[in-house]
Amino acid sequence: MKFIQANYFILRNTAFWLVFALFYANAWAQPNGKVLDLDELVVTGQYEANSLHKSVHKVKVIDAKRIQAQGAFNLQQVLSNELNIRIMQDPILGSSMQLQGVGGNNIKVLIDGVPVVGRENGSIDLSQINLQNVERIEFVEGPMSVNFGTDALGGVINIITKKQKQSTHTIRAGTYLESIGQYNMDASIGTANQKYSVLANFGRNFFQGYSQDPESRAKLWKPRTQYMADLNLSKFVEGGSIRWTNQVFSEKVTDLGTPIIDWTQAVAADKYYYTKRLTSSYFYEKKFDGKRNINFLASYNFYQRKFNTYQRDLVSLTQELVPSAYEQDTSWFHQVMSRGTYANVAFSKRMSYQMGYEFNHEFAIGSRIEGKTQNMGDYDLFASAEMRPFKRLLIRPAFRVIYHTKYNAPFVPSFNFKYDLSEAILIRGSYARGFRAPSLKELYLQFVDASHNLKGNPNLLAETSDNIQIGATYTYKMESRVFRFEPTLFFNHIYNMIDLARVGTGTNSAFQYVNINTFTSTGVSFTAEYRTIPYQLSLGYSYTGRKNQLDGYSQTGDFYFSNEWRLNAGYNFQKIGTTLNLFCKLNGKLQMYQYDYLKNVVDLNFIDPYALVDISAGKSFLKKKANLTIGVKNLLNVINVNANFSSGPHSTASSAATTAMGRTVFLGLRYSFY
Repeated sequence: MKFIQANYFILRNTAFWLVFALFYANAWAQPNGKVLDLDELVVTGQYEANSLHKSVHKVKVIDAKRIQAQGAFNLQQVLSNELNIRIMQDPILGSSMQLQGVGGNNIKVLIDGVPVVGRENGSIDLSQINLQNVERIEFVEGPMSVNFGTDALGGVINIITKKQKQSTHTIRAGTYLESIGQYNMDASIGTANQKYSVLANFGRNFFQGYSQDPESRAKLWKPRTQYMADLNLSKFVEGGSIRWTNQVFSEKVTDLGTPIIDWTQAVAADKYYYTKRLTSSYFYEKKFDGKRNINFLASYNFYQRKFNTYQRDLVSLTQELVPSAYEQDTSWFHQVMSRGTYANVAFSKRMSYQMGYEFNHEFAIGSRIEGKTQNMGDYDLFASAEMRPFKRLLIRPAFRVIYHTKYNAPFVPSFNFKYDLSEAILIRGSYARGFRAPSLKELYLQFVDASHNLKGNPNLLAETSDNIQIGATYTYKMESRVFRFEPTLFFNHIYNMIDLARVGTGTNSAFQYVNINTFTSTGVSFTAEYRTIPYQLSLGYSYTGRKNQLDGYSQTGDFYFSNEWRLNAGYNFQKIGTTLNLFCKLNGKLQMYQYDYLKNVVDLNFIDPYALVDISAGKSFLKKKANLTIGVKNLLNVINVNANFSSGPHSTASSAATTAMGRTVFLGLRYSFY
């Protein structure tokens, strides 16, 4: 009752504007006899490619058209508009995210089902995940440990890349320019016959850095140069394909130091961060008799992080490597993994099933790793069944059995159901158990220099979690109009959450990863989408509460709730081939108790509300071979937001959270020769 009363005003006004917008849309839409649908095919967590309507999991999809309309070229940019997702920024480590209030190591990022490795401060840098060759993005909220193992405790984001189809040819090039000093270019070339295909993609992203003071040498947002390339070779076989993919990524981040000038010298300490990734994967997919299918994946992942510090003479412009070992570091991470599944999608009229295995082994090498090298692995078996006790009810019990080389992993079960109350209304619910083993850095990091004294902890306990979700979907179709409304409730509870804490006193004081926290998030979200031939409208609202064990320092120990609103709209001027788009996301005040390991105190931290609004226009010409997108990002000119919140170990100010780079204008152009 307290929750309903507290949010009655917000929900009432949201509902009012939703009804008003839908009434306006109905009044002006002109039916043309075409039938629209909001259903899409998804693969994440499925036995085979399946429609959203039939999937027992609630899968969210962002397609390539939405990515292009938003002017997004990396994962951070496109997810910043999504409901129930909070993006955190770090000047050096890049972008991280929270999903349903859960973040860090607990969100698993996949590319075509292959894990992305290389976490800094517990998170994958989302700005390193380029979207130039992406067909769509699928993500599932809540634990997916049964499907994808460790690190999937909070959710899974699966990036599906484009494939070269049989008997097609591809030659396309693109460029992206933004007034903030962003200059990107990319190209793709591919061909295929009835038996073989090849597709290659290349790209370069350059960002010159940003500071509110244009004369400042030290930039708030650090200059970045990224190079990426991938090669996809396929052989088509009856009922399936064999694919070999290779993805290469290289990034340089430049952190120019503040000048130190006196009568004897003019110098600055410049730091350079280099990241390299290599992923080589082999896929085999085949379907037999339209009923049974086999999927096999084997992959090797390489990640290197290099850090160098130079002292630059600002008069002669020469530089020398700082001799201190603390100012240089190189670390390597290697992972080999394999996953295989066998599914019978029509074992009987009332049952389908899937069984599989997964193998993961990771190696860490570096001077800041205890013993210079460490490794660990897990070897899993999993199985699930989809059963229909009666026509309208679909249930999926599932489990995963894990052998971990360092931890006694628990039995991990999950249970999902979907009930079709009618053709227009369906209800989904789930319970899932999550498991995450500590990372090699959390276990073995030894980071000691003039300003850091961080230590791993080989005695850490693994994190486990419980998640409950229930939601409904109402879909109404009428000729060229489709309306969908989805309310969802969720609850997450994580045990033994890992965090940094001060250990020791005086000169022996250090910071170490310890199990100090339990964490709970709970909330509700509502999304509504209305689509006709000329335009579409999407509205969303979420109310998420966060609570951890540190709340015991407060008087009440209550949840701290935050609100999010989202409004996306698009209009298609069919006669002139032009679309207009609006993307608006309002993030309400975020509060949560955090342990400040530098001050050795517990504070109620916060980030004040802020809104990100983008507008864009897109037009196709030259018989749709060329596509132009222009727009304005961050229309409200948000830069720093008033805050007392730890957004990352390299944050420069505790009174503000680095959020965006001010208002910018962008232009994207793509041309397809085939």
